[in-house]
Amino acid sequence: MRKLFYIINFLLCIAVHTQNPQAEELVKIHSVTSTKMNAITSPIEGTLTFNLDDQHTYQYSGTKWQRLVVEKDIIKPLTGNYTLTADDDKCVLTFNSNTDVSLRVPKGLPIGYNVSIYQIGKGRVTIIGSGTTIRNRSLRYTTAGLDAAVGILCTGTNTFHVSGDLKR
Repeated sequence: MRKLFYIINFLLCIAVHTQNPQAEELVKIHSVTSTKMNAITSPIEGTLTFNLDDQHTYQYSGTKWQRLVVEKDIIKPLTGNYTLTADDDKCVLTFNSNTDVSLRVPKGLPIGYNVSIYQIGKGRVTIIGSGTTIRNRSLRYTTAGLDAAVGILCTGTNTFHVSGDLKR
């Protein structure tokens, strides 16, 4: 009886151990060149590949290969007037100017779009709508001075709220 107990225990340990995946068994993403990736016939939606040419991971969306990680400069230094673009979403814009500048907020940016603004020079930054509505409870749309920080958030179609270190 004792031997049977040890044998069953031994077999259970082996069964449990064989169910633990090893590192190389967890997820394997095939590495391919751009040419080979684009030559895959009828890839399944959700298929992942690592592109050796540009060193990025791609997922097949059902119609095309899409890069999963979009890298961009998060901090964008500026020295003059500027108009926001879709690429500025979730970025920090630093304005380093000795004279006052304007920041235009155009229409067409998506709800949830947001940027942070920092005045790091003497020139103040005035936020101006361009086909958009800019809202602030105190009707303040200009940075208050050196080191002022301001947030801009699209809260509705072509409607933006600004908050932070602002003055009239």
